[in-house]
Amino acid sequence: MTIYAAAEPIGEKGGEMREIHVDDLQSGDVLERTVFGKNGIVMLEAGTVLTPYYIDRLRTLGFRRVAVKGRSGVHSAPDAAQAWKRSREQAEEEILTWNTAAIDRMKDDARAVADTMDAVRWFAESEQTFDRLSLPYAETARFRREFRERVLEAMAQPAIAQEMSVLQQTDTQLFEHSLQVTLLSNIAADLNGFDRSRLQELTIGSLLFDVGMTRLPERLIKAQRKLTDSERSLVRQHTKVGYKVLSSIREVPQQAARSALLHHERYNGGGYPLGFKGGDIPEMAQIIGLADVYDALISKRHHRDPYPNIEAMEYLFAAGNYDFGIGMIRLFLKHIAVFPVSSVVLLSTGQMGVVENVDNRLAHRPIVRIIREADGHPTPVPYTLDLNLNRNVVILHTVPWDRTLV
Repeated sequence: MTIYAAAEPIGEKGGEMREIHVDDLQSGDVLERTVFGKNGIVMLEAGTVLTPYYIDRLRTLGFRRVAVKGRSGVHSAPDAAQAWKRSREQAEEEILTWNTAAIDRMKDDARAVADTMDAVRWFAESEQTFDRLSLPYAETARFRREFRERVLEAMAQPAIAQEMSVLQQTDTQLFEHSLQVTLLSNIAADLNGFDRSRLQELTIGSLLFDVGMTRLPERLIKAQRKLTDSERSLVRQHTKVGYKVLSSIREVPQQAARSALLHHERYNGGGYPLGFKGGDIPEMAQIIGLADVYDALISKRHHRDPYPNIEAMEYLFAAGNYDFGIGMIRLFLKHIAVFPVSSVVLLSTGQMGVVENVDNRLAHRPIVRIIREADGHPTPVPYTLDLNLNRNVVILHTVPWDRTLV
C-alpha cells in the first residue's frame, strides 16, 4: 500500500518532521501529514495523536512509513503518561470508527447474511448440538423446542442477523464460540428459572456478547502467539465497544447489551472493565461469562489446542467463589454432558468404557458400560459402572472409536 501525503518542508513551526517506520512509532506521536490509502481515501488526518490501536492498524494495512512531528526518540515521562491516558480514553471510539466501512460492507452482503442464517438454523435444529445436554428426555425435548424458537426469533431481526454475519465473516471460530455460549447460557438460565422474556434477552445477549471483538484488528483476533501487554489492553476494550454497538441497535434489550459489557467481570472483583464483584454483577452476565470461559477452555483457539474436558471442569471448580459463584458452577456442570452418551472413555483403573447415561448427575460422573478390562482384553459380558457410586474411579480422557479396535 502506498502512502500519499502533501509535501511539507522540514522545520516548519510545530517541530521538525520525520518519516518513521511503523515499527518504530510510539503512542503519542503526532502525524505531520495526512495519511491516504488506496483510491485516495483519507485514513488518518494530519495532527492525529497516534494510539496503540492506530499504530496496529497502520501496520496491519501494510503501511511502512509515516511522517510525524519531530521527537527525540524517547517521550518524557509526563508526555508518555498523557499519551497513554489519551489512548485509553479514546480507544473505544477509535475502534468503532476506524473500520466502519468494512463492517458496513459485511452487513450489506446479502449472500453472507443468508449463509449465516442457514448456519444458525442448522445449529438450532441439529441433533449434534444437544449432545452435551444432561437432562431427562422430556426436559431435553422441551428445551430443544424452546431453544430453537428463541434463537430463530432473535435471528428474524435483520440487525441481529447482520451482526451475527459480521461475526462469521470476521472469524469462524468466534462465530462458532458465540453459538456454543448461547446454548450453554440457555441451559444454565433455564435451570435458574429465567422466564420467557429473560430467556429471550439472554439469547440475544449470548449470541452477540463478543461482537466488540469484530471491531478489533484481525491480526489480534487471530493471533497465534501470546499477546503483549499493550495488545491485551487493546483487546480488553472489546467489552466497552460491544456495549456501544449493541446499545445502538433498537432490537437489542438493554440487559443483553450490558452482558456484552460485563461478561468479563469476576466474582472476586478481579475482572474488567468496571471491577464489579459478587452480587453487583447481573446474573445474566455471570451466566454468559461462565459459559464463555468453559467453551473457550474446551475449544480450539488460534493460539492453542483445546483442554481436555476434565481439566476444564477442574479449572471451573477451582474458580468457585473466586471467578464465579460455586453454586452456579455446580448447577452448570451438573447439566452439561462433558462426556456425551456413546463417547468412549478411559478410566483411571485402566478400563475402557462407553458412556451410557448422563441424566441428572455430575457431568464427570456418568454411568459407563465397560467394554475392555485393564489388561487390554475385551470384556466377555459388558457391565455398567456408576461413577457416582464409585468415587475412587475417574475418567482420564475420551478415546477415538478406532482406538477401541486396537
